Amino acid sequence: MSLSAKRARRDNAGSKMHRMIEEERAKIERGEVAASDDDGDVDFAHKADVEDIVDSDFAETDSEAEQAADEASKEIEAMVERVERRRQRKAAKKHIVPRFAGTKQRAMVKSAGEKGEGRRKGRQPDHAVRVSSRKLAVRKALESEALEAERNFLAEAKRGRRKHGHGEAAELTQEQLLEEAKLTEISNVEKLKDFQEQEAEEKRQQRILGARKAPLLVRPVVHWKSTLRESHRVGDVSEEGHLLAGGPRTVYALDLLDEGRYPLNPWSQRMSLVPPKMCPVTGLPARYFHPRARVPYANLRAYRVLEELVRGEHAYFCDIDAWSSTAITE
Repeated sequence: MSLSAKRARRDNAGSKMHRMIEEERAKIERGEVAASDDDGDVDFAHKADVEDIVDSDFAETDSEAEQAADEASKEIEAMVERVERRRQRKAAKKHIVPRFAGTKQRAMVKSAGEKGEGRRKGRQPDHAVRVSSRKLAVRKALESEALEAERNFLAEAKRGRRKHGHGEAAELTQEQLLEEAKLTEISNVEKLKDFQEQEAEEKRQQRILGARKAPLLVRPVVHWKSTLRESHRVGDVSEEGHLLAGGPRTVYALDLLDEGRYPLNPWSQRMSLVPPKMCPVTGLPARYFHPRARVPYANLRAYRVLEELVRGEHAYFCDIDAWSSTAITE
């Protein structure tokens, strides 16, 4: 925007020009025109009685000039903004993202390696996967068996079937059927033997594992067996009862016995078995525990009785030494 458009309007703006115009008009009205002006001017003839007519299109005021200047400044600003935006768009298109040294090269190498691996994986056969020697041996054995079975099947088909004019297979004769049955029986027997051997091997392995888990007796075990020799001699009978006559008793004594090496009673140090809890209502072994009465019970009937007891619906009668429902006494 120009400085003339921004500057404030003066109070005496155009006063000098207006004064000069008024003076010229006054001279024309009085007829005071210099002779020197008309002497040299041949084409122009001044008429005093005709007033100058100014076209409205060329008549401009100070306000209109300022408005035109404002519009021109706005157009200039808009044009400058358009040029600036165009320059920014061009600069954005040419913007280069900074990269570290070697980043693009490594990315290209990695992408190429991934593509190559994808092609290699697609062309790589299944049997080329590296496995253990055990799996590889089993796989080769299975492949050889399948190939041998296929060859045998094709050979039998060629021997047993003959092609006719229309390409239909001929029916097998009795001898061919018997031969095929014999071959099938032989293969079935071989498979059965293999299966039995496999089962025997598995059982043997299970026995070995069971023997390892079972405790081994590393110390000698002493077994005592008490016997009574039969005697036909009639002994004396006392009056108190049928008792044998007093005789010498047999006493077994073990001296200098190392209890740490030969424990006679290892069960004495074991924890005693806890007797099962009984239900006080039914007298059966308890399977549950009542949390409020803190009493074990056996079944649903005992649970209902304990619930009534907790709610106070049972009373204890000392004369009969028993619990009874309060509903009966009422």
